[in-house]
Amino acid sequence: MRLRMMLTVFVLVFYSAVCHANPVTFIAEDLPPYHFKNPQGEAQGALVDIAKAVLKGTALTATFEIMPMARMFQQQANPNAIMLSLLKTPNRNSQFKWLGKVYFADAYLVSLRSHNDEVIHLNFAKEYKVATIRGYSAQAYLEAQGFTESENLVLVSYYQQLWRMLYKNRIDFVVTNTLTLENELKRAGLDPSLITKRIHLDELPSSLHFAASKQLNPQTAKIITDRLNAIKESGEYQQILNKWQLPIPTRL
Repeated sequence: MRLRMMLTVFVLVFYSAVCHANPVTFIAEDLPPYHFKNPQGEAQGALVDIAKAVLKGTALTATFEIMPMARMFQQQANPNAIMLSLLKTPNRNSQFKWLGKVYFADAYLVSLRSHNDEVIHLNFAKEYKVATIRGYSAQAYLEAQGFTESENLVLVSYYQQLWRMLYKNRIDFVVTNTLTLENELKRAGLDPSLITKRIHLDELPSSLHFAASKQLNPQTAKIITDRLNAIKESGEYQQILNKWQLPIPTRL
């Protein structure tokens, strides 16, 4: 019995030392109020607070970095990097270690407010040019609904290109998740007030997760997953979202 207790203590001490020697890095793009860099240059936001709540009471240490999306994906090879909010899609499912759902991103068919024709179902949009990002889940979704590049589907490589085409009336609608919509438009130098959401597309993937490299230490992954579930059950997760005046997901 004594030997077993000594071994247990040794394992705990050893793992604690490993955690402190190899801190995880939570990474995210600049997207207020979810995660952003404050005037002091520090990471702040609702999902930053959730990550900090997850870390409380564990042996894990962490840093937080705000960076462009392209650089985030370059961090995929870093075994200790964890994305604060990655949209889980079928294409990404096998590429990452998914540690738990942290929020959601609704997808919509959007257009300029000046588009006067009534569109109350996606099928009505087949008479127009509908665009999205090539390779995203929205492309597969639209193709499954009968949209084709030869007729009514426009695929581009970058969001900035997508929005500029819409504002110049070269396309009629965009299918996208709207979590980053206002940020994308502002960065492109466009007025967000000219945009309106037409149809909510609840069939598209919407869950945002803590996502890590598949090389993340399994024990670290388990601690984060267990702690995330714990703060949801205790109500701390909901309190953080209330603090930031964000809707609480119906399914946690």
